[in-house]
Amino acid sequence: MLKDLIGNSWYDILTQDEKACFKEKYLLIEEKRKSQEVLPYEAENSGIYHALKITPFDKVKVLIMGQDPYPNKEDAHGLAFSKLSGKIPASLKNIFEKIKEDTGVNNSSGNLTPWAKQGVLLLNRALTFSKEETLASRNKFWLPIIDIIINKLIERKKPLIIILWGNPANDIEQFSFNKEDEYKKNNIYILRSSHPSNMGNAKNNTLKDGKIGAFTTTPNFKKTNEILKSFGEKEIDWQT
Repeated sequence: MLKDLIGNSWYDILTQDEKACFKEKYLLIEEKRKSQEVLPYEAENSGIYHALKITPFDKVKVLIMGQDPYPNKEDAHGLAFSKLSGKIPASLKNIFEKIKEDTGVNNSSGNLTPWAKQGVLLLNRALTFSKEETLASRNKFWLPIIDIIINKLIERKKPLIIILWGNPANDIEQFSFNKEDEYKKNNIYILRSSHPSNMGNAKNNTLKDGKIGAFTTTPNFKKTNEILKSFGEKEIDWQT
């Protein structure tokens, strides 16, 4: 059952590492669901591990880090920033505007599954949302698994582009500034900017005393494809 929810490649990786406590966490989530709503639900196009299931380990070319699932069952389906249908959230609308500016592509669907199927791992730091728990507690709960996912991707020594938006993503331990030169030697590139959110004018702000540019001025999507092309990899079609 658990292997069906996550897919063979990631299941094998996560169950090999005892630090991830992968199976134990699955059982804990199932127990929580008896007394509270835990999002996203498990369905054909949705699930806690949906991002891993549709983007196998050896197919990941781009990693985009999100924060946590949307707080309602209609929107949360397991891919960071993605929603299956309906009104486009503000952050995703800003992402689409930047894609159009970078690449000329127009998007109208909030479902980012087409990206995931091309090798874009849309990974939230917290894989679940529940009203009964704080974001900090959810991040702490999922940290061992997220750490293993990140570390295994970095260890592959395959071309990988990591896109970080906002302070929380840029503060992830593995992605500190002092590691960037070493990563580039292994064909790993980190693209940083502020968050695409409208809150606090985040999309127009710089971070880390100006070391990280504003989302609106950083051509993440164009740069991603330039890097992929330089390695002979197929570029991402950002159309949804």
